[in-house]
Amino acid sequence: MDYYKLSEEPMQAAISNKEQGLYRMSVSMSTLAIDLLLKSVVYRIEPTHDLMMGHNHAGIVTFIENMYPKKDAVRHAAKLSRKYFKDSRYSRSENLVVFTAKLADDFISYTMLIRDYVDNDCQATLDDLQKKFGKLDS
Repeated sequence: MDYYKLSEEPMQAAISNKEQGLYRMSVSMSTLAIDLLLKSVVYRIEPTHDLMMGHNHAGIVTFIENMYPKKDAVRHAAKLSRKYFKDSRYSRSENLVVFTAKLADDFISYTMLIRDYVDNDCQATLDDLQKKFGKLDS
């Protein structure tokens, strides 16, 4: 499964929903994109890991940090993403005032931050690929 590719649609939906004034759905789509981006790294490292089954974004980042650099901004974004993953989907109507254009913008930025982290800091090395797929015959 290509979790990275699957993240593209919710990233675009987050932007479109924000432009339409659908701030709660924008945040929801951003958290889904973050979930998929982080899982794309876990899936490459250990596709059957228990973290693949839930939405523990902070736990996924902690797992990823065993192999890749630690970044406070990524940790912060992951914690907020986990909190709003549920809140943006199952909000009570009185909580809807929380979902503003600024919050939607913030979450779109968090999504871009996580994508940048995955793209630039969590690149698979030749050793990673050989471990996963076996040594190449020369």
